[in-house]
Amino acid sequence: MAVALRQSFRYGSLQATLEQADARDLDSGQVTPEAPRLIGDLSWTYQKLPLHLQAKGEFEYVGRKVVGNGCDESNPNDLTSYCLGVPNKEFRLALARSFLEGRINVGLNMMIATGFTGQTTENFATDYQPGYVGPLPVPENPIAEAVGVRMPSYASVNFTYRFGR
Repeated sequence: MAVALRQSFRYGSLQATLEQADARDLDSGQVTPEAPRLIGDLSWTYQKLPLHLQAKGEFEYVGRKVVGNGCDESNPNDLTSYCLGVPNKEFRLALARSFLEGRINVGLNMMIATGFTGQTTENFATDYQPGYVGPLPVPENPIAEAVGVRMPSYASVNFTYRFGR
């Protein structure tokens, strides 16, 4: 399910979207890992700032999602003990200024982010014995844990030159 609202103004616009999705196995009714989840987005543009600057901003929230199962340490074979990912929050801002009738464009872009991208589950063995030499034994007590790559914040500057008329 998705809802989108957009309002245009003389020198800009505002848009909000909200999406909620769920995916389940048709036979068992169990939640499908990695399925979409709640996503909210608010974006705006403004074209007439002082010094002929143009601004764009966006806030995006991506809610928790099921990334696997088996996260109950006391019963790792319980497939109903879901591993939940961390919600992500991103704030993006862009400022731009054009020169020479639009032939040169200079901009500043930044993103402030929290959360993780590529979230999934990893299985870890709990019966590892330090100093053991030989083939790796099949772990008797695997534990699943949600993992991901941290989303870094950044800032950048861009310069664009358009050749021709």
